[in-house]
Amino acid sequence: MKIGERVYQTLRRQLMVNHYEPGTHLREEVVAEELGVSRTPVRNAFQRLISEGLLSQGKSRGATVTGWQKSDTEDIFKLRILLESHAAALAACHITATQLDTIIAANVRMRKAIDGKSNDRIEDIAEANKSFHEGLFDASGQGYLRMFARTLLHLPMVSGFFIYSRDEMEESVRQHQEIIAALQAGNDEWAKAAMTCHLNGALERFRRPGRADGNA
Repeated sequence: MKIGERVYQTLRRQLMVNHYEPGTHLREEVVAEELGVSRTPVRNAFQRLISEGLLSQGKSRGATVTGWQKSDTEDIFKLRILLESHAAALAACHITATQLDTIIAANVRMRKAIDGKSNDRIEDIAEANKSFHEGLFDASGQGYLRMFARTLLHLPMVSGFFIYSRDEMEESVRQHQEIIAALQAGNDEWAKAAMTCHLNGALERFRRPGRADGNA
């Protein structure tokens, strides 16, 4: 992983688990020293995190921690349940063989990443998971769904696989497999129900005591 991406991922993870109190002013030089890097990758990471809403523009050479609430995650997951269950139903009716292969391949990558020992393992799992869900929106054939849903998928607070146990990661892959089976059968109601179940399960993980603040 390149230094810039590592700095961004490290800071994003710290912000997601409330490592810094909301309102804290982060100075580029201080964070750079803590992470053992120059100020440039820290500055770039700050800008990415500002665009995601986890930081706000602060004084020169710094940014302010905005923080996020458990209710934010609840709202995002409820929106995802509505959009992605609808997309899964549409995909069951319109998916092409190539699109299905792409979705299957994403789930295979996720399975392999869970078994892997790479330092980037969690990022690899999250990226494969994102590819799986984006593939469903592509297969839905609806541009507006892709536009809205990808915004939600890229929010860092809903991609926190670092709070998942191995069993929970494996269960996520199993649920993906059920969605794939529904797509292969062309059964829109099954696909919709399987996606609804999958995302509700993810929401319940975040609702457990300690999960929302990263203490699990």
